[in-house]
Amino acid sequence: MTGRLLPNLTNPLDRPAAVVPFPVARRGGRPAKLPEADLRAAVEEGLKDPEIAERFGCSRQYVYLQRKRHGLLRPKGPRRSKSRFAPKVATDRAVTMPPVDHPALTEDRTLYPATVTGVDGLLNVLVSGANHWKIGGEIRKGRWAGFPVYALTLEERATCPASCRHWRSCFGNHMHFAKRIRHGEALEDRLAHEVAILQSRHPRGFAVRLHVLGDFYSERYVALWASLIACFPALHVFGFTARIDGRRDPVARALVQLTLVHWDRFALRFSNAPIDECSTVTVEHPRQVPADAVLCPQQTGKTESCSTCALCWQSRRRIAFLQH
Repeated sequence: MTGRLLPNLTNPLDRPAAVVPFPVARRGGRPAKLPEADLRAAVEEGLKDPEIAERFGCSRQYVYLQRKRHGLLRPKGPRRSKSRFAPKVATDRAVTMPPVDHPALTEDRTLYPATVTGVDGLLNVLVSGANHWKIGGEIRKGRWAGFPVYALTLEERATCPASCRHWRSCFGNHMHFAKRIRHGEALEDRLAHEVAILQSRHPRGFAVRLHVLGDFYSERYVALWASLIACFPALHVFGFTARIDGRRDPVARALVQLTLVHWDRFALRFSNAPIDECSTVTVEHPRQVPADAVLCPQQTGKTESCSTCALCWQSRRRIAFLQH
């Protein structure tokens, strides 16, 4: 006898003989959508989860769970980049933009103001590049090989010139959880402190990516990085800026001077600038890459991250990026 035992309420003595069993549902179950033998054959055939799901009329999540259940997980190849996350490519990602009248575009701010934080309470503002799938934690080739990588993220639009070509299409629109550091004197004081610590920790050299989001926002801020380059020989910087109007923008003039004098340690590229060196150009399709430019190898899956590429600071040649 199985199941719960319920007393027979018609028996005042509640004798054991009068106890009746609680009915137990029959466990027949539905037939499996994807038999193990068929799944195993499909995996050995080299089919990917979307293809298996389409063949057997089920979801990709169901296919993955069944592969996991039967021990059919595909082995992962070795990754050269010291990153916590698997690399991604730009060729299979859709590009979206907020509406033209979105408040973030007129108020010069991020779409996610709750992610903007001050330096108070933060252990550090320069975080390891291993926390970003595109950057990587340690440079693996080129003259900076072996350098650990750190990155700084500011608030997009709030620190950028309104002339930026990607004012509306900024890839920060997709970075819902990025921690954006509020710019100002407190940030600048903290940066000087942290770079000094990194100098003592990595006397052979380290690299800083400026900026994952945001841009150089004042002449004083540019002067800070110029002084850090002069004071700390282990510091190496690479990054991009939309400050390209050297005639009318004093911040752009200061950046051009710093880059020309210290390119070997301050490899800054000017985004969509009308120059053929130390610049970038944005395209919507690989067919649009100019003859004098090279398409970013990471975006097309030819290398895992900036750390395994080194093109941005190893060469002055113009680099094309797919809008993403």
